[in-house]
Amino acid sequence: METQETGTGASVGRLRSASVMSKGRRQRASTADLVAAARARHQRDRVRLLDDPYAFSLTSPSLRRVLRFRPAGWFMANWALRGLKPVILGLLIRARYAEQAVESAFRDGIRQYVIVGAGLDSFALRRTELVPPLEVFEIDRPAMQEVKRERIDAAGIWAPPGLHFAPADLERTSVMEALSHSPFDPGRPAILSFLGVTYYLTPGTLTESARSIAAGVAPGSRLVLDYMLDEASAWPEHRKMRAQLEEYVAQRGEPMKSEYGLAAMSDLLADAGFRTLEAITMMDLAERYAEERGPLPFETPGLFACGLFGK
Repeated sequence: METQETGTGASVGRLRSASVMSKGRRQRASTADLVAAARARHQRDRVRLLDDPYAFSLTSPSLRRVLRFRPAGWFMANWALRGLKPVILGLLIRARYAEQAVESAFRDGIRQYVIVGAGLDSFALRRTELVPPLEVFEIDRPAMQEVKRERIDAAGIWAPPGLHFAPADLERTSVMEALSHSPFDPGRPAILSFLGVTYYLTPGTLTESARSIAAGVAPGSRLVLDYMLDEASAWPEHRKMRAQLEEYVAQRGEPMKSEYGLAAMSDLLADAGFRTLEAITMMDLAERYAEERGPLPFETPGLFACGLFGK
């Protein structure tokens, strides 16, 4: 997904269901599996940011075996995937942040939620108190969605009628075009989540994509995303960790292409047509959630931020 085409299809086509690159069905599913496995492993923690009873069932059989055998799980987390360890809590924090944004949008009358690059996300399966009447639209590659459907069926999980799969290769199809083949109503406001996405987009590409989406959704719509803080905004003591993370993803073929301060991201989204509702670092979110839930399992580095934007 590194084409240099123009238009939202090319721009949003760089999106990922997790924060490392995947090409083809096997790697794509494996990337999503790592996120699901991290969420499943998190269910053992005393303080949880997310209660996800379906993460284990949605993970691949091989990773389920690892999770069952705790020494193997330790090896995976502390050796095989040590390069991703800095972002594991960030994955959970951004997911909680996005879900709280959706809850707030629901209270304000928004009844459409679009998850771009949904992977093995279980929101619609878990949040049956919202879905329906909240309609959830998952956009991802057809092969990824086929894997997910198979695992849902194999586990006997009930999929609510408010869950809609919008298969699309976002290298060739824009978000709005993908939604046009679903029951999505562009005349009604929606909230869209882009998690693990902006890191791999140039600022110009992100602006272009956001402009197209802002033009295609109704007034009152919202956008939630996460991003890498620029060096001036990040914690100096975490620079080594940042370098290790950048090297890790670059070695897997997906170098990070952007970083922002809170104000810079707000300016970029304002240029695209979205006003800032909140801009906050993940470190501040970790403190917020620790106050709400208790001490978190481990520290997230001062490298990332989240934002909520409205049209």
